[in-house]
Amino acid sequence: MSETVVIGAGLAGLAFAAAARQSGVEVEVREERAELGGGAGLTIWPNALVALDTLGLGEAVRDLGEPAASGVIRRGDGSLVRRLDPIATMRALGEPARVVDRGELQALLARAAGPVRLGAPLGDVAEVDADFVVGADGFRSVVARHLDPRLGECPAGYVAWRGVAPVAVDPTTAGVVWGDCAEAGAAPMRGGRTYWFATRADGGELDPADWPEPLPELIVATPTDQVLRHEMVDRDQPARWHDDRHVVLGDAAHAMQPGLGQGGCLALEDAVVLAGLWAEHGPGRRTFAEFERRRRRRATAAQRSSRAAGKTLHSPRGQLAGTIARRAPETLALAALARFGSREAGLRAVGGS
Repeated sequence: MSETVVIGAGLAGLAFAAAARQSGVEVEVREERAELGGGAGLTIWPNALVALDTLGLGEAVRDLGEPAASGVIRRGDGSLVRRLDPIATMRALGEPARVVDRGELQALLARAAGPVRLGAPLGDVAEVDADFVVGADGFRSVVARHLDPRLGECPAGYVAWRGVAPVAVDPTTAGVVWGDCAEAGAAPMRGGRTYWFATRADGGELDPADWPEPLPELIVATPTDQVLRHEMVDRDQPARWHDDRHVVLGDAAHAMQPGLGQGGCLALEDAVVLAGLWAEHGPGRRTFAEFERRRRRRATAAQRSSRAAGKTLHSPRGQLAGTIARRAPETLALAALARFGSREAGLRAVGGS
């Protein structure tokens, strides 16, 4: 019997395993999929870079990722809503966010985490042959549903597409576009690639003509079989994150819509915090309860903000959001970014204050 099994080899599971291994705690990572990889792009905000610095991987991720372009918001017709001052943005966040390939980041974390047992289907959590089980098994978490069988979810009301185009774009044309009950965005990546996404509320098909450049070029340049399409779902948090034997983190604990771009970032924070408590106190209810105490409030605030952004941008109120964003003082816009994504926020989260 393994003392500790981590279910799931996504960002949360691999980062936790890497942090645990660094502290001399051996864990076994199990993944249902037959191989790692896949996914599109991912923005790693400075708060998550703090967590990665704790793992000794921060510089490697900075090298892996392209610094995010300055914040530009446009309307569906291409007209400017606002452009955030890059110097003020840097001051608010502490350093640039990095745009990475999710598969490349996963591979980096996997090397630090140690061996991963692939193709390991999970049936009944109670039958896992381990003293302790860490549920890092994502949105559909079996471990979370074991802890809370009544865990609820409902459609969020929009569809999202994501892809990585094998073409480079002028960084000044990148940024976010707010359309009619829809949103899209583009961000340069290393290797002459560009990450893009698009959403719409009516559940129709992805039409490049709906968006201003560079989005049509990016959508057309991406092979169809590499475009990810998901019906977005809003899921509750489990009523409890742990019992004596099980604990959840990342999306398993607090799945959220993509409006803030913080789902993966908070998962990395979770991993470092849980591993630190584990190394200090050992596994069990005391450690798991302290982990939940330290993490639930921040995760809940991010989840609610992401939900509110999704509702606003995919309803007629999205046009009002554009007006507010255009008129609001830049200090307010930057404070909203910094609340979750700044280096200072990450230091507080990982440091436990």
